[in-house]
Amino acid sequence: MSGYYENGALRPEMQEFLDIDGRERLYRCWDRVWVPTPSTKEAFLALQDCMNAAPSTKPRGLIIAGEADTGKSRTLTAFRDLHPPQIDLRTEYAEFPAIYLTAPDNPDPVILLKKILIELGHPLRYNPSPADLRSHVIMMLKSCRVGTVMIDEVHDIQRDNRMNSKLVDFLTFMKSLINETGRPFVVGGTHEVRDLMASDDQIAGRLNRVVKLKPFTLAEFVKVLLSFERMLPLRRASVFRSSEDVIQALYSLSQGYIGRLNYLLHDACQVAIESGEERITAFTIDKIKDRSIVSVGRRAA
Repeated sequence: MSGYYENGALRPEMQEFLDIDGRERLYRCWDRVWVPTPSTKEAFLALQDCMNAAPSTKPRGLIIAGEADTGKSRTLTAFRDLHPPQIDLRTEYAEFPAIYLTAPDNPDPVILLKKILIELGHPLRYNPSPADLRSHVIMMLKSCRVGTVMIDEVHDIQRDNRMNSKLVDFLTFMKSLINETGRPFVVGGTHEVRDLMASDDQIAGRLNRVVKLKPFTLAEFVKVLLSFERMLPLRRASVFRSSEDVIQALYSLSQGYIGRLNYLLHDACQVAIESGEERITAFTIDKIKDRSIVSVGRRAA
C-alpha cells in the first residue's frame, strides 16, 4: 500500500485494495467482504459435523433454511471456501472436504449427478446411461473422499407447490444416493424445503437436523455492522460505533437481513468512493436508500 490512509481498523487483507481508485476497487475485492453472523456460526458447527462424520449406511444430514437474504448461499459457499480441496499425491484424485452446487430447476437426477462431477473437476465428455452415470458419480465421491455434499436452492424444484411422481422419484433417488455414498448431504433453501424433505419419511430420516437462519435483532445487527466496518475498502474509518443515526438507518433499510445489508453497504461504499468522502455517513445512506426494492411481504415491517 503506497498511500497513507486514515482507516487503521481495516483488516490487513483489505488494505492492499485502497490504492485502487473508483469503482474498480469494489470490482476487485467485494467478493471478500463477508462477516459471519450468530446463525452462520451455528451453521458452520453443524456443517463441520457433517463433513467429519464417520461413514454410515444411514448418514445424518442437515437442512439449512431461511427466508431470502438471510445468507444461506453465502454461508454454504463460505464453508466450502474454508475447506478447499487437497491434492493427494498417492492417487490421481484431489480430496474434497465439501462440495457446493445448486439444485436443478426440475427434479432430474441426471442433471444433479453431472453437476457433482463438474464440482469435482471431472465433467463427462459423453452421455452415459443413467445407471452408469450414477455408478461413476458414487465412485468419484468415494475416490475424492468427499466429506459432505451441499445442495443449495432445493426449494426451486417444487415451484408449483405440488408433490408429483417426478418429485417423489427424485427424493427417492436422493435417499439412495446418500445411502450408497455413506456421506451426509446438506440441503439449503427457504422454509418450504423443510416441508419438502419431511414429505418423505426416508429422506426425512437422513436430513433430520435443521439450522434456521434468521434476521438480526438490533443488538445482533450492531455487532455485525461493526465487524463489516473492518472489511469495507474505504480510506477513512466510518466509525459506526459513534453514528447512531447511521446504525438506525441501515437497520431500518435492511430490516435485519444480511443480504440486504450487503447490498446497502456496497452501494454506500460506491458513493463514498466516488464522492471522495471515503467513509459512510448519514448523508451517504440518504443517497442510496432508494436504490433497491424491498419485497412486498416485507414493506410493512
